[in-house]
Amino acid sequence: MSESFLEKGKDISLGYAAMVVFLVFGFVLGGAILFGGNIETMFILALIFTVPLVMKLGYTYKEVQDFGWKVVMQSLEANFIILIVGTMVAALIASGTVPLIIVIGLKLISPKAFLLTALLVTSFTSLATGTSWGTIGTAGLAMIGIGNALGVPPAMTAGAVISGAAFGDKMSPLSDTTNLAAAVTGTPLMTHVKHMTLTTIPAYIMTAILFTFLGFKFDATGYDPTIVNNTVTALSGIFNFSFIELLPLAVVIFLLIKKAPPIMALLSGTASGLILAFFRQGETIHSLLGYIYDGYSIQSGITYIDKLLNRGGIMSMISSFLIVFSAAAITGMLSESGILNALVRPLANNCEGSRFKTVLYTLIMGYSTNMIASSMLLSEIVPGTIMKPIFKKNNLAPQNLSRLLEDSGTLGAWLIPWNANAIFGATMLGVSVGSFIPFVFLAWLSPLTSLIYGATGLTMIPLDKYEEKNAA
Repeated sequence: MSESFLEKGKDISLGYAAMVVFLVFGFVLGGAILFGGNIETMFILALIFTVPLVMKLGYTYKEVQDFGWKVVMQSLEANFIILIVGTMVAALIASGTVPLIIVIGLKLISPKAFLLTALLVTSFTSLATGTSWGTIGTAGLAMIGIGNALGVPPAMTAGAVISGAAFGDKMSPLSDTTNLAAAVTGTPLMTHVKHMTLTTIPAYIMTAILFTFLGFKFDATGYDPTIVNNTVTALSGIFNFSFIELLPLAVVIFLLIKKAPPIMALLSGTASGLILAFFRQGETIHSLLGYIYDGYSIQSGITYIDKLLNRGGIMSMISSFLIVFSAAAITGMLSESGILNALVRPLANNCEGSRFKTVLYTLIMGYSTNMIASSMLLSEIVPGTIMKPIFKKNNLAPQNLSRLLEDSGTLGAWLIPWNANAIFGATMLGVSVGSFIPFVFLAWLSPLTSLIYGATGLTMIPLDKYEEKNAA
């Protein structure tokens, strides 16, 4: 973090930088939207002209290649987590963990309270573990199953699940994004978390109210207990249930709380799930290895049960893996060469002397980086590095910046259809990105609260008072 983002690469004209970024991401989005190409395919094809355009600035092919590999390596752990989550989902279904949660939920949750309950359950899970992806792949997957059985529109359920998962990812001291935002801005971790409550809690309360309202409104149109009873009966006939089936999920949560490496925690969940599936559900080793690769598979004769259970596995996550991998390579070429720097520098310089512009432009940079880089982590690093000296010059304490990085980075990632987070959510929950985005209320409301604070000055801590307090 010592090297300023504005010092990276060569001095490049704004026009050339804009042209390169427009061509690269216009090609990706155009191919995906107009011709139905897979986003990962379009990113890989975009390398054909990204490399020459960067080399035109005077870099060698080896230098351009190194630019891409640098960011690819930085995202490698997160990319492996994508694949491991796929294995864990398959294992948790085969073990009976996810089906048991669904059965418990169906017995306890009414349609009126379901959306609010889905929000609260995923919030607690994510807050305890610090991972939105792990939450979506476990508790979120169960909530989708319960919602489908209750007849709740999947897009609404996905919105509640993602809002809850994103809340915990943003507020948990265990979260990588929480720690990153604090580190980039030089803010003490708990100071950062405490300052975020001033925007996140009001936004969360409004989110809870909206889901409560939607739950009451939806309940008037049709809850069919027959579907619920049939689902409980079918799942109970397929799996052996006792509270021991919750052990794999407990293992993952415990290890993450103890700050074990996420990869090891998720692999431990996978391993414990496989052990339970072998001893409790009667699965063979051959079948379990197949589930890990291709996902859990069953032909129950009930279409919606098969649709609910047949998921997970390494291959189900390959698309997300390739998107993150290829997007990271292109982002590295653009950022390390100075192209991204030239594009955003004027935006950074223009907000000097204005508190509201400082807040607004930080949010814009976060969303823009999320759109360009398809990376939640880069969307905190890039604007955080650029805006840090401007916050200092405008007498704004660093926790103001770290809070904004989470609003546009951690939360904004779920609102970008091609972002790795949104794609993961859609893949895992079986709901299209476009359908759930309007219902991720927390991601819309939290930055709106920050804009209001930026305009009024509420909760915006001055730098001199912050330094004076710390000095004392």
